[in-house]
Amino acid sequence: MDDSAANLSTSMCDVEEQDLSSALLNKNVSFSSTMVTSSADLSFSLSEAEICKLKQNFDANCRPSEDMELSIPEKNSSVQEKTTLEEQATLDEETTLDEASTLEESESVINLEDTIDDVAQHATAPQIPQSLVVNQPVGADEDESVLAEEAMEIVEEPAAVEVAPPEYFKGKLIEVGRRCWKSSADAQHYTKGCYWSPDGTCLLVPIHLDGMHVMELPPDLYTATAVAQERSLTSLVPAVHVPEGGTVYDCVWYPHMNSQQPDTCFWLATRQHEPIHMWDAFDGKLRCSYSGYDAVDEVMAAISLAFSHDGQKVYAGYKRCIKIFDTSRPGRLCDDYPVKFAISCIAQTTEQPNTLTCGNWHGYIQHFDLRCSPKQGPLFTLGGHKAGITQLKYADGAAGWQLFSGARKCPKLLQWDMRNYKKPLAEYQRHVDTNQRIQFDLTPDLGWLASGDTQGALNVWDMNDDGEVSALPLHNDCCNGVSFHPTLPILASSSGQFHFIGNDGRKNDSVLDCTGAAEPELSREQPLEVIYENAVVMWWCG
Repeated sequence: MDDSAANLSTSMCDVEEQDLSSALLNKNVSFSSTMVTSSADLSFSLSEAEICKLKQNFDANCRPSEDMELSIPEKNSSVQEKTTLEEQATLDEETTLDEASTLEESESVINLEDTIDDVAQHATAPQIPQSLVVNQPVGADEDESVLAEEAMEIVEEPAAVEVAPPEYFKGKLIEVGRRCWKSSADAQHYTKGCYWSPDGTCLLVPIHLDGMHVMELPPDLYTATAVAQERSLTSLVPAVHVPEGGTVYDCVWYPHMNSQQPDTCFWLATRQHEPIHMWDAFDGKLRCSYSGYDAVDEVMAAISLAFSHDGQKVYAGYKRCIKIFDTSRPGRLCDDYPVKFAISCIAQTTEQPNTLTCGNWHGYIQHFDLRCSPKQGPLFTLGGHKAGITQLKYADGAAGWQLFSGARKCPKLLQWDMRNYKKPLAEYQRHVDTNQRIQFDLTPDLGWLASGDTQGALNVWDMNDDGEVSALPLHNDCCNGVSFHPTLPILASSSGQFHFIGNDGRKNDSVLDCTGAAEPELSREQPLEVIYENAVVMWWCG
């Protein structure tokens, strides 16, 4: 009974050993040479005969691979694995996934001493910014202090410096540039305002009977912080000239105009008997047109123009409607918004892009919500001027609800708060005696308000003070245009007006005496001297 049990135990061990050996061979497991198998781990011991029998069965069933070494425990001694040089080379080439992951983890471990050195280095050595460029390599055997002075050339890019806002009217006005046009009784070439481009590189000036001119800013003024009085006067030469095609009613720059991007360099102009034209600011060529048609399908000329703040829409004022064009789709396709009066000027606040503020020739200012039906009419109407509105302008920035308005033959400039529009916030006086449009403008910091007048003076108000006017006599004729540079303390002004020359038009001049008899009056026609000043001038007002 004991022998049969011993044989059964031996046969079971043989089967288990064979299965274990087969499983190890099938899985290609590599044993390290440092692994030690101890007989103490086995729960049984084999005799020499049983070991030989097990080895024969093992050789008969399967052949071990060359990269495997089967360790057999010997009796009464500890067995150690022995590895040959060839097996060691094979073990170095074959690395399992577990060993690879263990290797990666070991490489990602940071030595404590290295960490201490890095911290000390960051604490003592200054950090080199990315703007530094090393032009020469550093030798390994050279002294670091010498290399820093001789072998390494460091070029540092200029850091971005915040530009302080310009200060206005801190000293005398200095004339930096001028351009004049000759006039005669037959052809009077007077200016019709001036408009700085949004990037401040050029000035647009419409001229009666001479089209439109674009003047460039003198190059030495781009980076100037002050201008000496001894500076020579620059003769402004038009960089672009669009010939006369009709009386210019209105013109406006593209709000995102940038000279570094030629596609954005253009302006819109509306002229008599013509559609709205888009003109290129580089070569003066016509890019496209936006046409408005009346009820009998004839082209109408727009009276006023304005861009939306994002530049995607063009608002055009006509005699009985407001037409809204898509800037990217020229032609006749547009949206009509009917109104009752002719739209003489247009402005839009940044606080509410869905509304439009319009002036008309009857002296009223109307505020429309373009989302409402035209039958509803304006949201509200403002008065205060006794003649037609010629210009509307909203303040920029935080004061986007403040509106300034001016009219023809009206001596008042009115300041409104469109959130509480029952009465004007302030009233500024100027001399306007004709139907001509007299421009006004605000500085970008909203600190100063400037306006021309028909007597040739420049009226300036300090918005941070009590608002008293300072009249500066700049021109000998009507000052019709005023425009502040968007980034520099430079003011552009334009002058000129139409002069009526000749007698008063009476054909029969007679005077009744005391008896009632008519006596012919001597001719009172005298030579009339007319002073023409049709000029555009740039002033340094810092």
